[in-house]
Amino acid sequence: MAQQSSAFELEDRIRGALKKRGGVATVGDVAAETGLPYEETEIAMRKMLERYQSHLDVDDEGNLLYRFDPGLKARGYQKGRRWYDFKKKAWAAFTWIFKVSIMVVLVGYTATFILLLLALAIAGIAAATSQDNDDVGDVFLLPVYLIARILETVFWISWFSGFDSPSRRRRRRPRRKVERPEVPLYKRIFQFVFGPELTRDELAAERAFARFVRARQGRITAADWASRTGLSLEEADQALTAATMRFRGDIDVAADGTLIYRFDDLRVTSEAGADDRLQPPKPIWTRKVTVPPLTGNKGSTNTWIAIFNTFNLIMGAFILGGVTGLSTGVSVVLGVIPVIFSLMFFAIPLARRFARGGKLKRAKRENERRELIEAVYLSAATDGVARPVDARIFETHPRGDDVFADFNGEIRVEDDGRTLYLFPEVARQLGAAESARQRAASEVVFGQTIFSSDEETLSMAEAEMLEFDRRLARELGGDSMVEFDWESLEESATVGAS
Repeated sequence: MAQQSSAFELEDRIRGALKKRGGVATVGDVAAETGLPYEETEIAMRKMLERYQSHLDVDDEGNLLYRFDPGLKARGYQKGRRWYDFKKKAWAAFTWIFKVSIMVVLVGYTATFILLLLALAIAGIAAATSQDNDDVGDVFLLPVYLIARILETVFWISWFSGFDSPSRRRRRRPRRKVERPEVPLYKRIFQFVFGPELTRDELAAERAFARFVRARQGRITAADWASRTGLSLEEADQALTAATMRFRGDIDVAADGTLIYRFDDLRVTSEAGADDRLQPPKPIWTRKVTVPPLTGNKGSTNTWIAIFNTFNLIMGAFILGGVTGLSTGVSVVLGVIPVIFSLMFFAIPLARRFARGGKLKRAKRENERRELIEAVYLSAATDGVARPVDARIFETHPRGDDVFADFNGEIRVEDDGRTLYLFPEVARQLGAAESARQRAASEVVFGQTIFSSDEETLSMAEAEMLEFDRRLARELGGDSMVEFDWESLEESATVGAS
């Protein structure tokens, strides 16, 4: 069952990539779009040919072009697909219910305690006076009106747009329009407790790598990849070695011994020219590490949420410690639950606040390291020449020694006593990669189609197709059968068999 769910998840990723391309793509296109391993993508797309309305083209180099219906219409029923879709929707529903439940508990207890206080106040006022005037009528209608306002805040609905107390009718004013906020209240409350929701894709790094390779003509070195990731040269070499297995790559050795990692299959695309949709990652030093905000809400929103929760905490504690004679059930519902909920409501963001301080320190150190990496690559141009860098740039940074070692730096002392750093290994790799890319400069696109499963859209010229048929006939039946009518042969064979 787990393997089947994994297969459907893989298929869903491929479906998403195909829909972005109108259903037409090579395996390299989809692998670059999703970050999935090349072999897995190829196997999955071949299986999808049976499940979805599709055609397959083959060019003169043997490359395959998959042409699916733009809407990815299925050919028939897939076993286990409905159960998989049901589980995804059920999990999404559970997540939504969990988020909404936090809001319901917070707002629900706030409204309940307000009603209890107002009920006690109204009872006291009613006992103290028997006057029947508009102001007293306003007091009795106040809790209903207050709850209506709370519901407006939660559901963005004017429940009582025509509601006016007797005294308000005499001084009618235009009613404030309730505007729907950009972020629903239940999400803002959830973010107060657990922080802003961040979309994470476990294949983001693989997808970035595939896009970078396509932008570099399928030829990169460890220094190239280190400039995008901040890895050391040794770590980048190890990562590229693993990538050759994932994306069916190969390794060439340049004349100076530099390892050039080559990924020709990723370059095969259905589109001529560069694919602007798949932007490669920018250099690491242009991307600063940032720490997400604590809540992502406005300050006023956090203030009101904190006020509501503090109110619930005080009321729950008062009922537990200051009210006697309540049943166990009432004490639990109005005392124990709101107190525990309110304490956790504050404890979780408080713990995140302390943890965020450590993240900010680590982000600062990493950004300092990236500044040094920029100095390394600015000194090592793509012409293969290493230019000296003032050593003081590295000596003033706490991560200077680490960066110097990560990129195989060398020390040179000038006659005037100045100490310079050089990074010849980085320069050599960048130069070798640039030369390899120049030799492979022409775009690899899907070439001339020599076969298509869609007979009505064959792209080969009629004369070429006729020649193809003749050559095939020679191989199947010899030169004497070149002009033979194949339909007549099948008909005579049928007669002979009878």
